[in-house]
Amino acid sequence: MNVSERQEGNDMRLPQVRVTVNSRCKRSCFYCRPSGEAVATESSAALDPDHLIAVATAVRAQGVDGIKLTGGDPALYEPLVDAVRRLRVEAGMREVEVISRHPRIGELAPALAEAGVTLFNVSLDTLDRELHREVCGVDDHAEVLAAIEACVATGIPVKVNVVVMSGINTSEIEQLVTFCEEAGVHSVKLLDIIKDLGEGTESFARRLEIKRGRKLDDLYVPLEELAADLRGRAIDEQVVQQGGLGHPMTVLTMPSGTKVVIKDSTAGAWYGSVCRGCPLFPCHDALMALRLTADARLQFCLLREDVIVDLAPLLAQGDEAGLAAQVEAAFEMYGEAYFRPGDATPQQLMEAGQ
Repeated sequence: MNVSERQEGNDMRLPQVRVTVNSRCKRSCFYCRPSGEAVATESSAALDPDHLIAVATAVRAQGVDGIKLTGGDPALYEPLVDAVRRLRVEAGMREVEVISRHPRIGELAPALAEAGVTLFNVSLDTLDRELHREVCGVDDHAEVLAAIEACVATGIPVKVNVVVMSGINTSEIEQLVTFCEEAGVHSVKLLDIIKDLGEGTESFARRLEIKRGRKLDDLYVPLEELAADLRGRAIDEQVVQQGGLGHPMTVLTMPSGTKVVIKDSTAGAWYGSVCRGCPLFPCHDALMALRLTADARLQFCLLREDVIVDLAPLLAQGDEAGLAAQVEAAFEMYGEAYFRPGDATPQQLMEAGQ
Protein backbone atom coordinates (compact mmCIF):
# COMPACT_ATOMS: atom_id res chain seq x y z
CA MET A 1 0.00 0.00 0.00
CA ASN A 2 1.60 3.29 -1.06
CA VAL A 3 1.16 6.64 0.66
CA SER A 4 -1.71 7.82 -1.57
CA GLU A 5 -3.64 4.60 -0.89
CA ARG A 6 -3.12 5.05 2.85
CA GLN A 7 -4.41 8.60 2.57
CA GLU A 8 -7.53 7.45 0.73
CA GLY A 9 -8.12 4.85 3.43
CA ASN A 10 -7.50 7.48 6.14
CA ASP A 11 -4.82 5.20 7.60
CA MET A 12 -1.70 7.27 8.12
CA ARG A 13 -0.23 5.40 11.07
CA LEU A 14 3.48 5.89 10.49
CA PRO A 15 6.47 4.94 12.62
CA GLN A 16 9.39 7.05 13.65
CA VAL A 17 12.33 6.39 11.36
CA ARG A 18 15.64 6.23 13.16
CA VAL A 19 19.08 5.65 11.65
CA THR A 20 22.03 4.31 13.63
CA VAL A 21 24.67 5.93 11.43
CA ASN A 22 27.53 4.19 13.24
CA SER A 23 27.85 1.41 15.77
CA ARG A 24 29.87 2.74 18.69
CA CYS A 25 29.73 5.83 20.92
CA LYS A 26 32.88 5.22 23.00
CA ARG A 27 30.98 5.01 26.28
CA SER A 28 29.26 2.23 28.18
CA CYS A 29 26.13 3.49 29.93
CA PHE A 30 24.43 1.08 32.34
CA TYR A 31 21.16 1.13 30.45
CA CYS A 32 22.51 0.77 26.92
CA ARG A 33 24.54 -1.70 24.85
CA PRO A 34 27.63 -1.57 22.62
CA SER A 35 25.68 -1.15 19.37
CA GLY A 36 23.42 1.52 20.85
CA GLU A 37 19.95 1.36 19.33
CA ALA A 38 20.91 -1.22 16.74
CA VAL A 39 20.87 -4.97 17.02
CA ALA A 40 24.40 -6.37 17.46
CA THR A 41 26.60 -4.68 14.86
CA GLU A 42 30.34 -4.82 14.19
CA SER A 43 32.26 -2.10 16.01
CA SER A 44 33.66 -0.61 12.80
CA ALA A 45 30.31 -0.28 11.05
CA ALA A 46 29.37 3.12 9.62
CA LEU A 47 26.59 3.73 7.13
CA ASP A 48 27.56 4.78 3.61
CA PRO A 49 26.09 8.31 3.13
CA ASP A 50 24.80 7.38 -0.33
CA HIS A 51 22.99 4.39 1.18
CA LEU A 52 21.51 6.63 3.88
CA ILE A 53 20.10 8.98 1.24
CA ALA A 54 18.78 6.10 -0.85
CA VAL A 55 16.87 4.62 2.09
CA ALA A 56 15.69 8.05 3.28
CA THR A 57 14.33 8.76 -0.19
CA ALA A 58 12.38 5.49 -0.12
CA VAL A 59 11.11 6.34 3.35
CA ARG A 60 10.02 9.80 2.19
CA ALA A 61 7.97 8.15 -0.56
CA GLN A 62 6.00 6.38 2.17
CA GLY A 63 4.92 9.68 3.70
CA VAL A 64 7.53 10.16 6.43
CA ASP A 65 9.13 13.61 6.30
CA GLY A 66 11.25 13.43 9.46
CA ILE A 67 14.23 11.28 10.37
CA LYS A 68 16.29 10.83 13.53
CA LEU A 69 20.03 10.18 13.36
CA THR A 70 21.35 8.17 16.27
CA GLY A 71 23.96 5.49 16.87
CA GLY A 72 26.48 4.68 18.11
CA ASP A 73 26.86 8.41 18.11
CA PRO A 74 26.34 10.72 15.12
CA ALA A 75 28.90 13.15 16.53
CA LEU A 76 31.55 10.54 15.69
CA TYR A 77 30.19 9.98 12.16
CA GLU A 78 32.53 11.95 9.90
CA PRO A 79 30.04 12.66 7.07
CA LEU A 80 27.40 13.92 9.52
CA VAL A 81 27.17 17.56 8.39
CA ASP A 82 26.99 16.65 4.72
CA ALA A 83 24.52 13.86 5.48
CA VAL A 84 22.18 16.31 7.21
CA ARG A 85 22.37 18.67 4.25
CA ARG A 86 21.65 15.88 1.78
CA LEU A 87 18.74 14.57 3.85
CA ARG A 88 17.13 17.99 3.67
CA VAL A 89 17.92 18.76 0.02
CA GLU A 90 18.08 15.40 -1.76
CA ALA A 91 15.77 13.21 0.30
CA GLY A 92 13.29 16.00 1.01
CA MET A 93 13.20 15.56 4.77
CA ARG A 94 11.44 18.40 6.55
CA GLU A 95 12.88 17.46 9.95
CA VAL A 96 16.29 16.01 10.80
CA GLU A 97 17.00 15.31 14.47
CA VAL A 98 20.50 14.47 15.66
CA ILE A 99 20.67 12.41 18.86
CA SER A 100 24.02 12.45 20.64
CA ARG A 101 25.66 12.08 24.03
CA HIS A 102 29.17 13.01 22.91
CA PRO A 103 30.74 16.45 23.55
CA ARG A 104 31.79 16.72 19.91
CA ILE A 105 28.18 17.53 19.03
CA GLY A 106 28.84 21.00 20.47
CA GLU A 107 31.78 21.53 18.12
CA LEU A 108 29.67 20.49 15.15
CA ALA A 109 26.57 22.42 16.19
CA PRO A 110 27.09 25.60 14.10
CA ALA A 111 27.81 23.63 10.92
CA LEU A 112 24.88 21.29 11.57
CA ALA A 113 22.57 24.25 12.10
CA GLU A 114 23.67 25.70 8.78
CA ALA A 115 23.21 22.30 7.10
CA GLY A 116 19.59 22.17 8.21
CA VAL A 117 19.33 20.16 11.42
CA THR A 118 15.99 20.92 13.07
CA LEU A 119 16.55 19.47 16.55
CA PHE A 120 19.54 18.64 18.73
CA ASN A 121 18.95 15.84 21.22
CA VAL A 122 21.66 15.51 23.89
CA SER A 123 21.71 13.11 26.85
CA LEU A 124 22.36 14.26 30.41
CA ASP A 125 21.46 11.94 33.28
CA THR A 126 23.01 13.79 36.21
CA LEU A 127 24.54 17.07 37.33
CA ASP A 128 27.14 15.19 39.35
CA ARG A 129 30.47 14.63 37.61
CA GLU A 130 31.39 11.47 39.51
CA LEU A 131 27.98 9.90 39.00
CA HIS A 132 28.20 10.74 35.28
CA ARG A 133 31.51 8.92 35.09
CA GLU A 134 30.08 5.90 36.91
CA VAL A 135 27.00 5.66 34.68
CA CYS A 136 28.73 6.37 31.34
CA GLY A 137 32.21 5.07 32.00
CA VAL A 138 33.65 8.36 30.69
CA ASP A 139 34.82 11.48 32.54
CA ASP A 140 33.53 14.24 30.25
CA HIS A 141 30.67 15.77 32.22
CA ALA A 142 31.85 19.39 31.91
CA GLU A 143 32.30 18.93 28.16
CA VAL A 144 28.76 17.57 27.79
CA LEU A 145 27.37 20.61 29.63
CA ALA A 146 29.36 22.88 27.32
CA ALA A 147 28.04 20.98 24.28
CA ILE A 148 24.47 21.60 25.39
CA GLU A 149 25.22 25.32 25.70
CA ALA A 150 26.81 25.33 22.23
CA CYS A 151 23.77 23.64 20.70
CA VAL A 152 21.40 26.11 22.40
CA ALA A 153 23.52 29.00 21.09
CA THR A 154 22.74 28.04 17.48
CA GLY A 155 19.07 28.91 17.97
CA ILE A 156 18.01 25.40 16.92
CA PRO A 157 15.72 23.74 19.52
CA VAL A 158 17.53 21.45 21.94
CA LYS A 159 16.03 18.45 23.72
CA VAL A 160 17.80 16.86 26.69
CA ASN A 161 17.18 13.17 27.35
CA VAL A 162 17.29 11.97 30.97
CA VAL A 163 17.15 8.24 31.71
CA VAL A 164 15.60 8.02 35.17
CA MET A 165 17.22 5.36 37.37
CA SER A 166 15.82 4.42 40.76
CA GLY A 167 18.26 5.11 43.56
CA ILE A 168 20.78 6.66 41.18
CA ASN A 169 19.47 9.97 39.83
CA THR A 170 15.83 10.16 40.94
CA SER A 171 16.63 12.80 43.55
CA GLU A 172 18.05 15.08 40.83
CA ILE A 173 15.13 15.28 38.42
CA GLU A 174 13.89 18.66 39.63
CA GLN A 175 17.42 20.09 39.52
CA LEU A 176 18.01 18.70 36.04
CA VAL A 177 14.83 20.32 34.77
CA THR A 178 15.78 23.61 36.41
CA PHE A 179 19.25 23.46 34.83
CA CYS A 180 17.70 22.93 31.40
CA GLU A 181 15.24 25.78 31.90
CA GLU A 182 18.05 28.16 32.82
CA ALA A 183 20.16 26.95 29.88
CA GLY A 184 17.40 27.70 27.37
CA VAL A 185 16.70 24.07 26.52
CA HIS A 186 13.47 23.60 24.56
CA SER A 187 12.43 20.30 26.15
CA VAL A 188 13.51 17.68 28.68
CA LYS A 189 12.51 14.08 28.02
CA LEU A 190 12.33 11.74 31.01
CA LEU A 191 12.68 8.09 29.97
CA ASP A 192 12.27 5.00 32.08
CA ILE A 193 14.67 2.08 31.98
CA ILE A 194 14.21 -0.43 29.15
CA LYS A 195 13.96 -3.33 31.57
CA ASP A 196 14.12 -6.03 28.91
CA LEU A 197 17.19 -4.66 27.13
CA GLY A 198 19.29 -7.32 28.80
CA GLU A 199 17.32 -9.92 26.82
CA GLY A 200 19.17 -8.89 23.66
CA THR A 201 22.50 -10.31 22.51
CA GLU A 202 24.61 -7.54 24.03
CA SER A 203 24.32 -5.12 26.93
CA PHE A 204 26.35 -2.96 29.29
CA ALA A 205 24.11 -4.04 32.17
CA ARG A 206 26.98 -6.16 33.49
CA ARG A 207 28.72 -2.91 34.49
CA LEU A 208 25.70 -2.09 36.63
CA GLU A 209 25.96 -5.43 38.40
CA ILE A 210 29.66 -4.91 39.04
CA LYS A 211 29.35 -1.28 40.17
CA ARG A 212 26.11 -1.44 42.12
CA GLY A 213 25.19 -5.10 42.50
CA ARG A 214 21.89 -4.40 40.74
CA LYS A 215 20.05 -5.43 37.58
CA LEU A 216 18.28 -3.25 35.03
CA ASP A 217 14.90 -4.20 36.48
CA ASP A 218 16.01 -2.73 39.80
CA LEU A 219 16.46 0.71 38.25
CA TYR A 220 12.89 1.06 37.00
CA VAL A 221 10.76 3.77 38.57
CA PRO A 222 7.20 4.81 37.53
CA LEU A 223 7.72 8.20 35.93
CA GLU A 224 4.17 9.46 36.30
CA GLU A 225 4.53 9.18 40.07
CA LEU A 226 7.98 10.77 40.04
CA ALA A 227 6.72 13.74 38.00
CA ALA A 228 4.01 14.76 40.47
CA ASP A 229 5.88 17.87 41.61
CA LEU A 230 6.62 18.94 38.04
CA ARG A 231 2.95 18.50 37.16
CA GLY A 232 2.06 20.75 40.10
CA ARG A 233 3.90 23.73 38.65
CA ALA A 234 3.15 23.12 34.96
CA ILE A 235 0.98 25.66 33.12
CA ASP A 236 -0.21 23.18 30.49
CA GLU A 237 -0.47 19.41 30.07
CA GLN A 238 -1.01 17.34 26.92
CA VAL A 239 -0.66 13.72 25.82
CA VAL A 240 1.11 13.15 22.49
CA GLN A 241 2.45 10.33 20.32
CA GLN A 242 5.17 10.45 17.68
CA GLY A 243 3.98 9.73 14.17
CA GLY A 244 0.82 8.02 15.40
CA LEU A 245 2.80 5.23 17.04
CA GLY A 246 4.91 4.79 20.13
CA HIS A 247 4.16 5.31 23.78
CA PRO A 248 1.60 7.96 24.71
CA MET A 249 3.71 10.65 26.38
CA THR A 250 2.68 13.36 28.82
CA VAL A 251 4.01 16.81 27.94
CA LEU A 252 4.16 19.37 30.74
CA THR A 253 4.84 23.00 29.81
CA MET A 254 6.69 24.79 32.60
CA PRO A 255 6.33 28.53 33.32
CA SER A 256 9.72 29.08 31.67
CA GLY A 257 8.37 27.64 28.40
CA THR A 258 10.54 24.52 28.66
CA LYS A 259 8.54 21.35 28.05
CA VAL A 260 8.98 18.20 30.13
CA VAL A 261 8.13 15.06 28.17
CA ILE A 262 7.38 11.94 30.22
CA LYS A 263 7.85 8.68 28.33
CA ASP A 264 6.53 6.06 30.74
CA SER A 265 6.36 2.56 29.26
CA THR A 266 3.41 1.65 31.50
CA ALA A 267 1.23 3.86 29.29
CA GLY A 268 1.25 1.09 26.68
CA ALA A 269 2.73 0.57 23.23
CA TRP A 270 2.00 -0.56 19.68
CA TYR A 271 2.50 -4.10 18.41
CA GLY A 272 2.26 -5.80 15.02
CA SER A 273 2.32 -9.16 13.31
CA VAL A 274 6.06 -9.48 13.94
CA CYS A 275 5.28 -9.56 17.67
CA ARG A 276 3.02 -12.63 17.51
CA GLY A 277 4.51 -15.59 19.33
CA CYS A 278 7.45 -13.56 20.62
CA PRO A 279 8.65 -14.86 24.01
CA LEU A 280 9.42 -11.27 25.05
CA PHE A 281 5.87 -10.01 24.44
CA PRO A 282 4.79 -7.57 25.81
CA CYS A 283 8.04 -5.63 25.78
CA HIS A 284 9.08 -2.08 26.57
CA ASP A 285 9.68 -0.48 23.19
CA ALA A 286 7.47 -2.66 20.98
CA LEU A 287 6.89 -1.46 17.39
CA MET A 288 7.53 2.23 17.95
CA ALA A 289 10.19 2.84 15.31
CA LEU A 290 11.61 1.50 12.09
CA ARG A 291 15.40 1.57 12.41
CA LEU A 292 18.16 1.42 9.82
CA THR A 293 21.37 0.00 11.25
CA ALA A 294 24.91 1.08 10.44
CA ASP A 295 25.31 -2.05 8.31
CA ALA A 296 22.13 -1.33 6.33
CA ARG A 297 19.61 -3.63 7.97
CA LEU A 298 16.05 -2.61 8.78
CA GLN A 299 14.98 -3.58 12.28
CA PHE A 300 11.48 -3.44 13.72
CA CYS A 301 12.44 -4.40 17.24
CA LEU A 302 15.17 -3.48 19.72
CA LEU A 303 15.54 -7.03 20.99
CA ARG A 304 15.26 -9.56 18.16
CA GLU A 305 17.67 -10.17 15.32
CA ASP A 306 15.49 -12.72 13.53
CA VAL A 307 13.05 -10.11 12.21
CA ILE A 308 15.41 -7.83 10.32
CA VAL A 309 15.53 -7.00 6.60
CA ASP A 310 18.98 -6.83 5.02
CA LEU A 311 19.06 -3.96 2.53
CA ALA A 312 22.83 -4.14 1.89
CA PRO A 313 22.61 -6.30 -1.28
CA LEU A 314 19.99 -4.02 -2.84
CA LEU A 315 22.01 -0.91 -1.98
CA ALA A 316 25.22 -2.44 -3.35
CA GLN A 317 23.45 -3.22 -6.63
CA GLY A 318 21.82 0.19 -6.84
CA ASP A 319 18.43 -1.54 -7.10
CA GLU A 320 16.13 1.39 -6.42
CA ALA A 321 12.95 -0.52 -7.30
CA GLY A 322 13.86 -3.44 -5.03
CA LEU A 323 14.78 -1.05 -2.22
CA ALA A 324 11.51 0.84 -2.57
CA ALA A 325 9.57 -2.44 -2.45
CA GLN A 326 11.34 -3.62 0.71
CA VAL A 327 10.77 -0.30 2.48
CA GLU A 328 7.11 -0.26 1.43
CA ALA A 329 6.68 -3.81 2.76
CA ALA A 330 8.23 -2.74 6.07
CA PHE A 331 5.74 0.11 6.39
CA GLU A 332 2.84 -2.28 5.86
CA MET A 333 3.55 -3.82 9.25
CA TYR A 334 3.05 -0.48 10.96
CA GLY A 335 -0.17 0.17 9.10
CA GLU A 336 -1.61 -2.95 10.74
CA ALA A 337 -0.28 -2.19 14.23
CA TYR A 338 -2.54 -2.29 17.29
CA PHE A 339 -2.25 -0.55 20.63
CA ARG A 340 -1.93 -2.53 23.87
CA PRO A 341 -2.47 -0.50 27.07
CA GLY A 342 0.24 -1.10 29.61
CA ASP A 343 -2.28 -1.92 32.32
CA ALA A 344 -4.61 -3.99 30.16
CA THR A 345 -6.25 -6.97 31.84
CA PRO A 346 -6.46 -10.40 30.15
CA GLN A 347 -10.23 -9.85 29.72
CA GLN A 348 -9.69 -6.50 27.99
CA LEU A 349 -7.12 -8.04 25.66
CA MET A 350 -9.47 -10.90 24.83
CA GLU A 351 -12.27 -8.46 24.01
CA ALA A 352 -9.89 -6.52 21.76
CA GLY A 353 -8.90 -9.69 19.95
CA GLN A 354 -5.31 -9.60 21.21
